[in-house]
Amino acid sequence: MAIRLPYETKAGEFSEAESILQLIEHLRLAAEAAYSVGHFRKANDDLLTGQMFLAYGQAFEKACEMISRTATRHAGAPN
Repeated sequence: MAIRLPYETKAGEFSEAESILQLIEHLRLAAEAAYSVGHFRKANDDLLTGQMFLAYGQAFEKACEMISRTATRHAGAPN
């Protein structure tokens, strides 16, 4: 059931920008899924694992932000 996003190529070569966008999109999908599972677990009185899945969703969102910042940082620019 894996839904894969298509990779675009230019002259048969993968684009770094496209690959980063794919990574960010997959992380957003993972965050959304983790939040959904977390809410389902909490609704079914499994509060501990529900809260853990919500924390995983936050971690995926944080990773997405960090990757976005790293990808858009210019070479030679101050950190």
